Amino acid sequence: MPNWREVRKELNDSRLDYYEAQDESPLQKLIDQSRYDDIRDAAIAYIQEEHSGDAKRLSVIDMEIENVIHIEQLEDGVIAFDVIASCDVEMPSASRKGYFNEQWLKIHCQVTLGIDMSGFRIMSVGNCEPQEESDNDRLSGELVPIISREQFEDEAEKFLTRYCPEALEKPMRVPIETIASDMKLQVIEDIPLSDDLTYFGTIIFDNGNVLDKHRKITIRNAKRGTVYLDPRVSYERSVGTKRTTLAHECFHWHRHQPYHVLMKMIGADDNLGKAIQCQIAANSMDSDKWKAVDWMEWQAKGVAPRILMPAKPTRLKADQLLAVYGGADDASIAAYENVIDELAELFDVSRQAAKVRLMDLGYSKAEGVYPFVDGQYVRGYSFEAGALDKNQTFTISYADLFKAYCFDREFKKLIDSGQFIFADRHLVLNNEKYIARDQSGNATLSEYALSHMDECCVVFSKGYSYQSKYQGARYYTQFMRNAAPVENQVEYSFELNAHNKTLLEQIKNAKRRSEAMRRYPGSFAETLVALQKERKLSNKQLADRSLVGEKTIQRLRNDEEYPTSVQTVLALCVGLKLPLPEAEMFLGKTDFKLNSMKGEGYVYQCVLGACAENSIYEINEMLKENGITPLGSDPDLQ
Repeated sequence: MPNWREVRKELNDSRLDYYEAQDESPLQKLIDQSRYDDIRDAAIAYIQEEHSGDAKRLSVIDMEIENVIHIEQLEDGVIAFDVIASCDVEMPSASRKGYFNEQWLKIHCQVTLGIDMSGFRIMSVGNCEPQEESDNDRLSGELVPIISREQFEDEAEKFLTRYCPEALEKPMRVPIETIASDMKLQVIEDIPLSDDLTYFGTIIFDNGNVLDKHRKITIRNAKRGTVYLDPRVSYERSVGTKRTTLAHECFHWHRHQPYHVLMKMIGADDNLGKAIQCQIAANSMDSDKWKAVDWMEWQAKGVAPRILMPAKPTRLKADQLLAVYGGADDASIAAYENVIDELAELFDVSRQAAKVRLMDLGYSKAEGVYPFVDGQYVRGYSFEAGALDKNQTFTISYADLFKAYCFDREFKKLIDSGQFIFADRHLVLNNEKYIARDQSGNATLSEYALSHMDECCVVFSKGYSYQSKYQGARYYTQFMRNAAPVENQVEYSFELNAHNKTLLEQIKNAKRRSEAMRRYPGSFAETLVALQKERKLSNKQLADRSLVGEKTIQRLRNDEEYPTSVQTVLALCVGLKLPLPEAEMFLGKTDFKLNSMKGEGYVYQCVLGACAENSIYEINEMLKENGITPLGSDPDLQ
């Protein structure tokens, strides 16, 4: 039998993303329990036929089913596989006592999936080598398709070849609604699938009630072949529209029925044999711990966008549109915006889906078009062709920024240098050439920076949270529990690559503004007065920028003993737009120590180092999303 620990390690080391069969195959267990006698009879008949010319009749004393391999779906509802069996055979001997020999057989079988194994047939029997390992290159022991990320395009093409072959020949809107009807699926769009918008869709494989994660009935008397789409998804999510969701559910019906039939055959006592409930929040667990349902969800999420925008016609149309602007490498960001808008309209998908599909197909400059992060679009940007590899970006979420700061020492040093600002979801060199400021003093990228991102911004590498480079780091698990859910488990992390090393060389000899400690009076109250005076900020203006009450600011200015909170002091740092040295100096005049606050303190340090020139509202929104107490006055102290 294969050593599954070694298999898993090899998968993780090579970062492969396909379903691996578990230690115990439900199909093997079912065959062992219900068809052992049939297989043993076939084995005995084969061995005796093989030795029919011997003078003395041999006998099979024992047989054991060792493995079930080469599992494949021949046609709808018919599964073929090879059963590997070892037989202890008593061989005849001239002496009174015989001897035993071990013989290995490969028994090729088929079964028609149903409520039991009544459709089981043995097709052929032959010899094989001992301990033949499983190479289930089509279906796992739980009848889940084994599909790598690289095979998503092929899966989408096979789906369309069967249901809409014309979509592979020319750029067109894939009629997924008609396809669902042709698959005999009934689509219902007016039933909320959970109280908290947990699921965007559900597909029913067996009649009965459907329960949510809290065991509450969400759909009563659901019928096989019904697709439920939560009506709120299209309105509340810019990624994952109704058509994408329907394509997702159609792929489940196309490829994942055998798993649910098997669960029914083995008597799984839950929803396993009844439905797939498709969650909006991604599974952030290590993929080594994924269950069959997790792998099926991952497959459907990966294939559905490729069904709606198949590779060949999408490339054909994209190249045609980009040719007007000088081609893929020379087209401007404005040109790419037009192309993406036209593709989105033609294929009837969201703008973001069209952009992501272009990037999948190798149009790297699309990375800077309509950047969508933390639930919103930020300004588009451009860079030299070849500046980014396929899985790299200049744009990251607050959650990824916080993770990198908390769990990567090199990145923490970069932020603590005080030479970078997190503006418009990019980490950019703190230089007036690259940084502009709005009327409220909030930092934003200059027009020059937006057209020269490779010159001034840190590059981040795309990965997946279940394979995170931060796995095992202290407080990582707690951070992930608090973090906002991320579409498709995507995580961008910091790598000390050639591009980032070049940026760091530019700041290596830059001096921190250490004179800040000498420029202000000794007490916290006096320093606050001096900072406001220097920046010409009234109490009202500072209150608006910091979410600290005017009365609280007045009391902090006049009463050195007035009680406050670390969130209030940090909010004042943001409202005053203090560079890191001044912020550290200001905080140092209090009794608060961020390094004693565990994970929360690290995030606050990151805010001081990279985000203090952002809007207090923007900062608080992402602090709350990641389970961190927002900045501003303690309500009890105002």
